[in-house]
Amino acid sequence: MSPDDEILLTELTFDNKDMMTYEISSVILVAEREQANPFGKFRCFMDPTTKEFFIEIPNEGTMNAFTQSALLNILGLAEGAGAETVYICIRKTVNRQEAYLRNFLFVGFEKLTEKEQKKISMTRTHGILKCALKSEDDE
Repeated sequence: MSPDDEILLTELTFDNKDMMTYEISSVILVAEREQANPFGKFRCFMDPTTKEFFIEIPNEGTMNAFTQSALLNILGLAEGAGAETVYICIRKTVNRQEAYLRNFLFVGFEKLTEKEQKKISMTRTHGILKCALKSEDDE
């Protein structure tokens, strides 16, 4: 885990030493050919104890690269890893952060309660939404 990861985990109040880190590269297809360079890189974290999966959007470049297919691929990865809840964490310094968060509400993400927000980001460095991958009906 890099020092940047440790800072983020501290900002988001994750104390679990078993936290798994994912670096995910999204590629863009042009005329059915993959570009040589990844279009976007995403840092994700999975807490295997609580089965929570966190996607961090640290800047506007990453947000712009976060396409529908990138979201679907990351959700598939999270589900395959056994996650039951996925959180999108967008750093508050991202321009138009509130507008980006609203977009996720249309695809099944929901706002956190005040208590949930404080549990995940005591310093409020990120706007956070959640999405349940496993509904109570599935149990």
